[in-house]
Amino acid sequence: MLTLGRKGKMVVIGAAVVMIAIFMAAWYRTVIEEGEISKSVRINIQGINVKSVDFNNNTMTLTINFGITNNTDKIITLSKIDYEVIVDGVTLGKNFLSYEDISLVGRPPVFTRQTTTVSSDFTFNYSSNIDSSWNKLIRGDVDSIEWNIKGTADIETAWSIVPIQFDERL
Repeated sequence: MLTLGRKGKMVVIGAAVVMIAIFMAAWYRTVIEEGEISKSVRINIQGINVKSVDFNNNTMTLTINFGITNNTDKIITLSKIDYEVIVDGVTLGKNFLSYEDISLVGRPPVFTRQTTTVSSDFTFNYSSNIDSSWNKLIRGDVDSIEWNIKGTADIETAWSIVPIQFDERL
């Protein structure tokens, strides 16, 4: 059996202390970064458009444009957005936009002090409780509808994933 002498024990202890210091520094950096991102990154709705209407199946597809504003000194990316669409007080449904299966460098970048827009298609079915809103959308009168889009966007850095909640009323 191999035994360590006094110098060998000091080397092992020194290496352990260095490893712990590296892990603690990375953890501290992540905590600071998460706080900065949660305070300085905002999600807003930049526009909603009717993409298509399928009268045979009574479905409509909307294009929702999300603006991700980065007020930090770091380049960030979008991992995914989970959201719910409410029209004139009636919930149409939930949807998500995901880039999780794309490598970090292939995702939409949000550069320092800039806004990046990403679009998501949202399809829903006609129902009698949204008749008035449905008709307004068919006429192209998107602005006369009371929209509420809320959800969570996962913002990713090299070190962490930070969920940012949003609740936009238009």
